[in-house]
Amino acid sequence: MVRETVLENERVQVLLRRVEGKAAAQHAHPATIADVRIAHILASLTHTDGDGGRQLTIRSTHVYDLAEGIARALGKATPADEVIAIAFARDRRLGIFSDDRVTALRTYLEGDELLIEFFALEEPREDERPGRRGEYRAPLALPAARARFSIVPGEAQRVHGERGVAVAWRDDYYRRPVSLRFREGQIKRRTVLMEMPAEDAPGAAAASRDAGSGALGDQQRRALQELEALRREGEITESEYGRRRRLIERGELPGAGDPEP
Repeated sequence: MVRETVLENERVQVLLRRVEGKAAAQHAHPATIADVRIAHILASLTHTDGDGGRQLTIRSTHVYDLAEGIARALGKATPADEVIAIAFARDRRLGIFSDDRVTALRTYLEGDELLIEFFALEEPREDERPGRRGEYRAPLALPAARARFSIVPGEAQRVHGERGVAVAWRDDYYRRPVSLRFREGQIKRRTVLMEMPAEDAPGAAAASRDAGSGALGDQQRRALQELEALRREGEITESEYGRRRRLIERGELPGAGDPEP
């Protein structure tokens, strides 16, 4: 059933899976979507839990790995394929106990919409053992049981079934990152002061990189995206953010994550 493993590391798995007995001709694959755009989509997903609290659906530590894998998988997919993405998380309690959780989804394209459906969302894994994360297998179909979460559609999104959302991925909203905050049940949106460059026609990106030394490479742009995520989560101070950004822009990537002197 699994046709190809596209990306796998200690945090995530992204697979291509062949769909059997389904009208898969509607899947608009293969397709080229920038991984940064997919990252912005994943980072914008929100849901309510069983207590009615609203929170982000994909952890920031998983967003960029998942986006890279999904972008590569969509480029390889046939109309009969769907992309399976799995994220593993391990939280520490009291510095002693570990709390292992898994988020698993499938995604595919129909027309101009990216459909994202969740098999599991931050579900505990009581049988988890170190080194065995890859043994999780996403179900062939969405669980019949009522989900303990409810996806809340955001900008250019609509509800898709009980466990999913349909995203108008071409919408200009997803061209740049946004910071989402929740206060008293209300979502707060703050645009991060780093807009992504306009998406050019095929071949234009390579020409832009060759045009001069001032253009940022793919590795630098990814490093800036990860740095913005740390800033949004409050993991670093403004002075540390500025220091790391200057290092990245100068191309000093190996030292960009060093602690502030």
